[in-house]
This record gives sequence, structure tokens and C-alpha cells, in this order.
Amino acid sequence: MSHLHRIVPIAVLLVATLTPAAARTPPPQTPTTEELLKAAGTYLDAYATKISGTTLDELFILIELSGPNMQVPQRLYSDLVLLKIDVAGHLLGVRDPYAVDKKKLRAHDPRVTDALEHPTLASWAAVQGYGRENAIYLRANGVIWFSDPMTALDFISKPNQPRMTYKVEGSKKINGVQVYGVGFKESERPDTTYLLGTPDHARGSGRVWIDPATGAIHDTELWVDSETETARVHVAYTMEPTRSVLLPHEADGTFDERERGSKSIASGVNTKVGFEAHLTYSNPRYTPIDLTHIIAR
Repeated sequence: MSHLHRIVPIAVLLVATLTPAAARTPPPQTPTTEELLKAAGTYLDAYATKISGTTLDELFILIELSGPNMQVPQRLYSDLVLLKIDVAGHLLGVRDPYAVDKKKLRAHDPRVTDALEHPTLASWAAVQGYGRENAIYLRANGVIWFSDPMTALDFISKPNQPRMTYKVEGSKKINGVQVYGVGFKESERPDTTYLLGTPDHARGSGRVWIDPATGAIHDTELWVDSETETARVHVAYTMEPTRSVLLPHEADGTFDERERGSKSIASGVNTKVGFEAHLTYSNPRYTPIDLTHIIAR
């Protein structure tokens, strides 16, 4: 046997010995459901305060898919103001339309943030009235109730976690960050006091995508079902670099309403009316707003 043949096994051994330990380190384990919920709950506590008073330009394209009086797609232009409305960190998006298609509804001024910069119960009541006065443009209760991009966050907040069941459902990269999906489902309640509070006791389920390192939520999926309504809403977030905060960037949804006593929308029968929505958000601006001292929940 030549000297060369005797050296080869030793060289292979040396390569294996000198391989960096990091290259042999197994990939990190998937975080547990409990770890993700804790991180997200802590994140939302701070997030609600940080974004309260953020205004976004919202373009809401609403398409009627089925119904007795189908109309052409509608473009609704609104200020969407994100507000923390109680000490528990509940977030609400207040939609204040200023134009529909080419029709101007009002002067495009920041009347919500103007009214709430120094809030009172009277100014809060006025702001709620702004949303009601133009609700007709959303055409159906389900669209009004479930199209707020903040709604899915309620199902992951600390005060509401005991009302849910959760499980980890995969991982992927969003905004360049490795995030993990946490599926949620609202537990059945004999008193039907579900989180969304609709007349027909709609129950929520869905999924949120969480960065385990920070608890930041990069994407949400909300699924709503009751005897008379079904909704599916997806919201994608992107980083707003000026304030280093994640904000809604775009959303899509479907909304169906049916007569009481009809079969599930999943069966494809007896649908009364159905809509599809595409929403985009842009031009964030910020006015600090604190409503926690005037609103009790």
C-alpha cells in the first residue's frame, strides 16, 4: 500500500475533527404555544399604547358577489384611526369615510384626531357618530362588524387568552422574520357571550403569525361564523420605519349573510348576500390619543 493510501483516512478524520461545532448544531426547536402566547400578550400591551392615534389612508374596494341588488365595485376612501380604547389594551379601527368613488362626502380633514386629542365623553360620542353616518356604504352588517383590521388581535390579547384554545400551526418568513402561526378558536360558551358580541353570537377562530423573539404579530387571519353570517379576513402588516412599528399594509376579506334558519354558507345554498373586499393602507401619521380615562369596558 502506498503512503498516499495510508494518509487519506487520517485526512478525513482531521476534516471531521476541525468542522466548526456550529455547523453540527441542530436547528432551534419550535417555540411552545405557551411561549408564543406570552410573548404576543406582552407585545400587545405595549403595542396598543404605541399606535393609539395612528391614522392611515384606507382604500376599501367592495365587490358584491351575490344578492338581489348587485352593484358595481365601490371604492371607499377613509381615514382609519387606530385607537386603544381601554386599560386592557383593546384596539379599534375607527373608519371615517371622506369619498366614495368620485363623490366627495366631506372635507378631508382629520376630524377624528382633532376631536380626540383632548378627549371627553362627548367627543368620543361624536367620533362614533362619524362611523355610523357612513355605514350605509359598507352595505351589510357583516362588512361593518368584521372589516376592522384590528379585530383579530383581540383573540390573542392577555385578557382574552383564557377564552380560547390555541395550537402552533407551522412557520414561515414574513417581512424577513421567521414567524410561527398560532391557531385560535373561541371556546364554546353556554351563555353565548362571545367576544365579537354580534346579535347572532358569532364565534371567532383563525391564526396569527408571531415573532417568538419579540412577540410582534406580522399577519392575522380571522374566521367568523354564526347562523346568519360568515366572514374570512386576512391582514398583512409591514414595518413603518419612522416609528419602528408594524402597521396594517393590506387586507382581503369575504363576507356572507343569510336568512336565519338557512343552511351553512359552506354548503353553498340559501346565501342571501355576499361581498368580497380588498383594502390597502398608506400614509401613516400619528397624534397621541389616550381614551382609557373616559371609556370603561
